[in-house]
Amino acid sequence: MAFFNQGARPNYLSSIDPISFHKRTVDHDSVHAHFTSEAVTFLSQIRTEDFVAPRALWRDVFDDAARERFISNVTGKMASCKNDELLKRQIAIFREVDPEIAQRLEKSTGVKGYEGIKDMKFNGTHNGMTEDPKAKFANGISATVCSRATDRNGAPTRGLHRGSNGINGTNGVNGH
Repeated sequence: MAFFNQGARPNYLSSIDPISFHKRTVDHDSVHAHFTSEAVTFLSQIRTEDFVAPRALWRDVFDDAARERFISNVTGKMASCKNDELLKRQIAIFREVDPEIAQRLEKSTGVKGYEGIKDMKFNGTHNGMTEDPKAKFANGISATVCSRATDRNGAPTRGLHRGSNGINGTNGVNGH
Protein backbone atom coordinates (compact mmCIF):
# COMPACT_ATOMS: atom_id res chain seq x y z
CA MET A 1 0.00 0.00 0.00
CA ALA A 2 1.44 3.35 -1.00
CA PHE A 3 1.26 6.01 1.68
CA PHE A 4 2.91 8.63 -0.49
CA ASN A 5 1.93 8.49 -4.14
CA GLN A 6 3.83 11.62 -5.22
CA GLY A 7 0.66 13.68 -5.44
CA ALA A 8 -0.30 14.73 -8.96
CA ARG A 9 2.96 13.50 -10.52
CA PRO A 10 2.15 11.27 -13.51
CA ASN A 11 2.89 7.55 -13.19
CA TYR A 12 5.02 7.60 -16.36
CA LEU A 13 8.22 9.35 -17.44
CA SER A 14 7.07 12.88 -18.16
CA SER A 15 8.88 15.47 -20.25
CA ILE A 16 7.07 18.20 -18.28
CA ASP A 17 8.26 16.97 -14.88
CA PRO A 18 11.33 14.84 -15.72
CA ILE A 19 12.90 12.49 -13.22
CA SER A 20 16.33 13.56 -12.06
CA PHE A 21 18.78 11.94 -9.70
CA HIS A 22 20.63 14.10 -7.21
CA LYS A 23 24.09 13.23 -5.99
CA ARG A 24 23.82 11.11 -2.89
CA THR A 25 24.87 12.81 0.33
CA VAL A 26 25.10 9.56 2.31
CA ASP A 27 26.16 6.13 1.07
CA HIS A 28 23.08 4.30 2.33
CA ASP A 29 24.17 1.21 0.48
CA SER A 30 27.29 0.67 2.57
CA VAL A 31 25.34 1.15 5.80
CA HIS A 32 22.40 -0.97 4.71
CA ALA A 33 24.58 -3.53 2.91
CA HIS A 34 25.14 -5.48 6.10
CA PHE A 35 21.53 -6.56 5.78
CA THR A 36 20.85 -6.54 2.05
CA SER A 37 24.24 -7.47 0.58
CA GLU A 38 24.14 -4.25 -1.43
CA ALA A 39 20.97 -5.29 -3.25
CA VAL A 40 19.89 -1.65 -3.20
CA THR A 41 22.82 -0.74 -5.44
CA PHE A 42 22.66 -3.86 -7.54
CA LEU A 43 20.80 -3.51 -10.80
CA SER A 44 21.12 -5.73 -13.82
CA GLN A 45 23.40 -4.76 -16.67
CA ILE A 46 22.65 -4.60 -20.36
CA ARG A 47 25.16 -6.99 -21.93
CA THR A 48 25.75 -8.38 -25.41
CA GLU A 49 24.18 -11.68 -24.30
CA ASP A 50 20.86 -9.89 -23.83
CA PHE A 51 20.54 -9.52 -27.59
CA VAL A 52 21.22 -13.15 -28.59
CA ALA A 53 17.64 -14.44 -28.20
CA PRO A 54 15.94 -11.43 -29.84
CA ARG A 55 18.45 -11.64 -32.69
CA ALA A 56 17.65 -15.33 -33.20
CA LEU A 57 13.93 -14.53 -33.14
CA TRP A 58 14.37 -11.84 -35.80
CA ARG A 59 16.76 -13.77 -38.04
CA ASP A 60 15.79 -17.41 -37.58
CA VAL A 61 12.16 -17.53 -36.46
CA PHE A 62 10.38 -14.61 -38.13
CA ASP A 63 9.61 -14.95 -41.81
CA ASP A 64 9.36 -11.86 -44.05
CA ALA A 65 5.67 -11.34 -43.22
CA ALA A 66 6.35 -11.55 -39.46
CA ARG A 67 9.23 -9.08 -39.78
CA GLU A 68 6.97 -6.67 -41.66
CA ARG A 69 4.26 -6.96 -38.97
CA PHE A 70 6.85 -6.41 -36.25
CA ILE A 71 8.18 -3.23 -37.90
CA SER A 72 4.61 -2.02 -38.47
CA ASN A 73 3.65 -2.64 -34.84
CA VAL A 74 6.76 -0.98 -33.41
CA THR A 75 6.48 1.97 -35.80
CA GLY A 76 2.83 2.38 -34.83
CA LYS A 77 3.77 2.64 -31.16
CA MET A 78 6.71 4.93 -31.90
CA ALA A 79 4.41 7.30 -33.80
CA SER A 80 2.83 8.36 -30.50
CA CYS A 81 6.23 9.49 -29.16
CA LYS A 82 6.99 13.09 -30.06
CA ASN A 83 10.44 13.13 -28.46
CA ASP A 84 13.12 12.36 -31.07
CA GLU A 85 15.72 11.68 -28.36
CA LEU A 86 13.66 8.77 -27.05
CA LEU A 87 13.18 7.43 -30.56
CA LYS A 88 16.92 7.65 -31.28
CA ARG A 89 17.68 5.71 -28.10
CA GLN A 90 15.08 3.05 -28.83
CA ILE A 91 16.33 2.60 -32.39
CA ALA A 92 19.87 2.21 -30.99
CA ILE A 93 18.65 -0.63 -28.76
CA PHE A 94 17.00 -2.32 -31.76
CA ARG A 95 20.26 -1.82 -33.69
CA GLU A 96 21.97 -4.04 -31.10
CA VAL A 97 19.50 -6.79 -32.00
CA ASP A 98 19.99 -6.43 -35.76
CA PRO A 99 21.03 -3.47 -37.91
CA GLU A 100 18.20 -4.27 -40.35
CA ILE A 101 15.60 -3.55 -37.66
CA ALA A 102 17.15 -0.14 -36.99
CA GLN A 103 17.34 0.70 -40.69
CA ARG A 104 13.71 -0.22 -41.24
CA LEU A 105 12.59 1.75 -38.17
CA GLU A 106 14.61 4.78 -39.28
CA LYS A 107 12.98 4.62 -42.70
CA SER A 108 9.47 4.29 -41.30
CA THR A 109 9.83 6.93 -38.54
CA GLY A 110 12.08 9.39 -40.35
CA VAL A 111 14.35 9.52 -37.29
CA LYS A 112 18.03 8.52 -37.47
CA GLY A 113 18.89 6.49 -34.37
CA TYR A 114 22.19 6.30 -32.56
CA GLU A 115 24.80 3.82 -33.79
CA GLY A 116 24.51 1.66 -30.68
CA ILE A 117 24.14 1.81 -26.92
CA LYS A 118 27.78 1.72 -25.83
CA ASP A 119 27.81 5.45 -25.02
CA MET A 120 24.34 5.63 -23.44
CA LYS A 121 23.47 6.03 -19.78
CA PHE A 122 20.31 4.41 -18.46
CA ASN A 123 17.97 4.79 -15.51
CA GLY A 124 17.21 1.49 -13.81
CA THR A 125 19.90 -0.65 -15.43
CA HIS A 126 23.66 -0.48 -15.81
CA ASN A 127 25.29 -0.38 -19.24
CA GLY A 128 27.64 -3.36 -19.38
CA MET A 129 28.53 -2.59 -23.01
CA THR A 130 30.36 0.69 -22.36
CA GLU A 131 33.96 1.50 -21.52
CA ASP A 132 33.02 4.98 -20.28
CA PRO A 133 32.84 4.94 -16.47
CA LYS A 134 30.42 7.89 -16.55
CA ALA A 135 27.93 5.91 -18.65
CA LYS A 136 28.38 2.53 -16.97
CA PHE A 137 26.30 2.98 -13.82
CA ALA A 138 22.61 3.88 -13.70
CA ASN A 139 20.64 6.33 -11.58
CA GLY A 140 23.53 8.68 -10.83
CA ILE A 141 25.40 6.11 -8.75
CA SER A 142 29.14 6.70 -8.68
CA ALA A 143 31.54 4.07 -9.98
CA THR A 144 33.21 3.69 -6.58
CA VAL A 145 29.94 2.88 -4.84
CA CYS A 146 28.40 0.74 -7.53
CA SER A 147 31.32 -1.37 -8.69
CA ARG A 148 31.44 -3.20 -5.36
CA ALA A 149 28.04 -4.79 -5.97
CA THR A 150 28.16 -5.25 -9.73
CA ASP A 151 31.56 -6.92 -9.69
CA ARG A 152 30.12 -9.83 -7.73
CA ASN A 153 26.58 -9.75 -9.11
CA GLY A 154 25.10 -8.28 -5.93
CA ALA A 155 26.30 -11.15 -3.72
CA PRO A 156 27.66 -10.44 -0.26
CA THR A 157 31.39 -10.18 0.29
CA ARG A 158 32.91 -12.96 2.35
CA GLY A 159 33.19 -11.79 5.95
CA LEU A 160 30.95 -8.75 5.40
CA HIS A 161 28.98 -9.47 8.58
CA ARG A 162 32.01 -10.45 10.67
CA GLY A 163 31.82 -8.68 13.98
CA SER A 164 28.74 -6.65 13.11
CA ASN A 165 26.11 -9.24 13.93
CA GLY A 166 27.55 -10.81 17.07
CA ILE A 167 27.92 -14.26 15.50
CA ASN A 168 31.32 -13.76 13.87
CA GLY A 169 30.24 -13.83 10.23
CA THR A 170 28.13 -16.98 10.46
CA ASN A 171 24.39 -17.36 10.17
CA GLY A 172 24.19 -18.75 13.68
CA VAL A 173 23.06 -22.24 12.64
CA ASN A 174 25.52 -25.03 13.51
CA GLY A 175 28.41 -22.60 13.26
CA HIS A 176 27.86 -21.88 9.56
